[in-house]
Amino acid sequence: MHRRQLLALSVLAPFALVACGDPKPGDPQSEPSAGAGAAPNFTYSPEGYDGLTIELDRPAERIAADFYSAAGLAQYGITPVAVFGFGQNESPGKSFDADGVEVVGTEMELDIEALALTEPDILVAYGNEAGDGWTWWDEKVKDQVAGLVDFVPVKLSEQSPDAMFAQYAAIAEALGKDTDAAPVAEGRRAFERARKRIRTVAEDSDSLTVLLANFSAEINYTSTSLGIAQMLSEDGLTLVGPKSPADSSWAEVSWEKISDYPADVVLVHDASADFEDNPVYRRLPAVRADQLGTWDDKRAYTYDGYATWLNELADVLEGAKKIV
Repeated sequence: MHRRQLLALSVLAPFALVACGDPKPGDPQSEPSAGAGAAPNFTYSPEGYDGLTIELDRPAERIAADFYSAAGLAQYGITPVAVFGFGQNESPGKSFDADGVEVVGTEMELDIEALALTEPDILVAYGNEAGDGWTWWDEKVKDQVAGLVDFVPVKLSEQSPDAMFAQYAAIAEALGKDTDAAPVAEGRRAFERARKRIRTVAEDSDSLTVLLANFSAEINYTSTSLGIAQMLSEDGLTLVGPKSPADSSWAEVSWEKISDYPADVVLVHDASADFEDNPVYRRLPAVRADQLGTWDDKRAYTYDGYATWLNELADVLEGAKKIV
């Protein structure tokens, strides 16, 4: 893919947004994303995609990304020229500050022409199974983007937070960034201290049970196998809930069955909605005892964000009692 091909495109993807104007000197899209240092030619072999290597004959200086990946890379001092996808203005820990960055799509929308005008060298986003496009693109949009820019996948499925952090660090290194620089190193230490606090609470908590739940008016979803759940289990928490099916990390639980999985502490997913007045919910032991916290499997993978959440969780666990 050659950059000069970008401006020749005028086809918009479905649900196209308003097209962008030409970049001007001083605009974010006219400035390198990864800094002005002498970065190496970009080459990267993404974790979880055996045999796949993305190589450029130049440094990757202009990066487009989905909102989640933009947040994951921002802690390394990387500012994209374009962002798209889910995660804008959502629950705490998700959003990326897109001030001054071209937004070329939100949710499932993508404006191909607007993306082209930002002239990205690579596009970093949650990858599909093959690693050749964003996990939520259809074939038509995937092929259109492939004609514009090299896609750099981030493996999401069944990945722990540690594995996600490692992927973004590896991309940052391929972009020539020092992943042990003071700001990110401080965030990493804060994250490790927060995890140690969870482990200490788990050891002293008299086997508190925890339910990770995403509540809604009609059906509920729980998980003991998502990456974030795996991390909490590794740190000593006892998670309860039904086993998820082989093709998913989520298990469906009706309101009639939710009480079959009693827990001392319930963590309510940030995306939960229309559930607070349900009498079954209000009768759950953890709700009656006000032993509630939050969680979100789509929280942006930043050390600071995870450290903040884990410390909030530790506060909840330290104040909780064995009630089931």
